[in-house]
Amino acid sequence: MRYTLLLHYPEGDVESIGAEAMAEGQRAFASYATALQQAGVLVSAEVLQPSGSTTTLSMPDGVLQVQDGPFADTKEQLGGTFVIDVENLDVAIGWGRQAPSIAWGAVEVRPGATYTVDGTWQPNT
Repeated sequence: MRYTLLLHYPEGDVESIGAEAMAEGQRAFASYATALQQAGVLVSAEVLQPSGSTTTLSMPDGVLQVQDGPFADTKEQLGGTFVIDVENLDVAIGWGRQAPSIAWGAVEVRPGATYTVDGTWQPNT
């Protein structure tokens, strides 16, 4: 079953976090990604650009609204995702608790409903 680990944490850059802390975080994520890959559960991973580069779309009353920036007005933003394919929720939680960002934010573990393979929708079972 596929689960997406959504990593929420305060945004920062080298100036606000510090070069050493940034490098340490990058090493921790590289190690985490390697562990997921070696376990054979990693489907994909994304590090997202800062939330300021977000464009949010909505269509109230059938009229497209385009908003610069993130929709959520919070200190924590979605910083990245890991999609994993594991046996069950307990295993997904086990991998989620190892995400380095859990030390400074939240990790949401959400099962997928469907996914595509070569353009064909597949149920996530």
